[in-house]
Amino acid sequence: MTLTTHATLGAVIGRATGNPLLAFIFGFISHFLIDMIPHGDTGLADNFRIHKRRRKQAVAYVMVDAVFALFFVLLLANTRDIESLRTFSWGIVGGVLPDLLVGLYDLTKSPMLRWFNKMHFFFHDFFVKRKGDVPLYYALLAQVVLIAYLQTKF
Repeated sequence: MTLTTHATLGAVIGRATGNPLLAFIFGFISHFLIDMIPHGDTGLADNFRIHKRRRKQAVAYVMVDAVFALFFVLLLANTRDIESLRTFSWGIVGGVLPDLLVGLYDLTKSPMLRWFNKMHFFFHDFFVKRKGDVPLYYALLAQVVLIAYLQTKF
């Protein structure tokens, strides 16, 4: 999933829980559960991680997504009546932290993060390795619809 999807879901979870710690924990857990849904980025990720090609394309995809997520979250924060900015923020942090840790592992290859990287991709590839992935443009369209729906719940 895109960072924007994870951040939006984390924000909705933060609002629903009303508790910063629960927002973080459920945001974190939601990341793995929603990542299990095939979402079209397996080829992009495999090219980056395994085949070591088209790396600029993968980095560009992540950078555009990160900037879009930042602006979208700021838009939500500045156009909604947020009861607790803390729960909102911690839900978002929990929702995006797994991808940030994977990115940190990709940069450092730290043995301390190897187990987390393996666990992340266990969930990420759970159904994709068994049933196949969907085209990226379908997945992005579905995520836009999901984000639009979730923001109405906010």
